[in-house]
Amino acid sequence: MKPTRRLISTLALVAALGAGLTACGPEDDPYGDSAGSDGSGGSSASAQPSKKPAPSAPSDKAGDKAGDKPSDEADGPGDCGTPPKLPAGHKRVEPAAPPSKGSLSAKDAKPVCTPNDWIYHGQGKAKYYLFAENVKAELATGSGSTKAVPVGELWMHAGDCMTNQSAVKAPYSCSGNIYDITLDAEGEINSIKEIWHP
Repeated sequence: MKPTRRLISTLALVAALGAGLTACGPEDDPYGDSAGSDGSGGSSASAQPSKKPAPSAPSDKAGDKAGDKPSDEADGPGDCGTPPKLPAGHKRVEPAAPPSKGSLSAKDAKPVCTPNDWIYHGQGKAKYYLFAENVKAELATGSGSTKAVPVGELWMHAGDCMTNQSAVKAPYSCSGNIYDITLDAEGEINSIKEIWHP
C-alpha cells in the first residue's frame, strides 16, 4: 500500500511541476506565440521590455503620425493645434525687469498651449536690447486694438505692469506683459507692440 501511495504522490508532484513549467514556458520565450500579442494580459508584460527595442520603426511612425501633439503636450495642457507662427522678423518677448530709458532686458517668449488657446511666456535667460532712435511703440487697448504712444509711455506702462498694476489706467491694462518686437540691422528695437490677452 505504501509503494502505491508513494507512486501516486510522486505522479501528483510531477504533474504539478509539469503544469508549473508549462505555465512559465511561454513567458520566458520572447519569440513564442505570446510574444506577438500585445493584449495577452499581465503575463506578457514581463516580456515587453525585452522586445520593445526591436520594433523601433513602427513606434517612430506612430510619433510622426501624431505630428505636433507630443511637443504641444510638453509645452502645456490643452488641445491648441499647431503653434502660431510670427511674421518674418518679429519676435515676442517678456520683460525681465522694468525697461529703463533706452534699454530693455527681456526673455524670449514662446507659445504655451493652455485650455484657453496659445499664450506666450518668457523662457530662458534674459537678453539685453537697446531701442533705436525712432521707435514705433504701441500699447494694447483691447482685443486686436492698439494705440500708438511715445516709447517713454510704453516703458512706464511695462514697468507699472511689473511693479504697480494699480497705476495702469483705462484704456490700458496689464494683459500678460508680452511684447512683439522687430529689430533693425544693428539689432536695436525699432518697433514694440504690447500683445493683448484676456
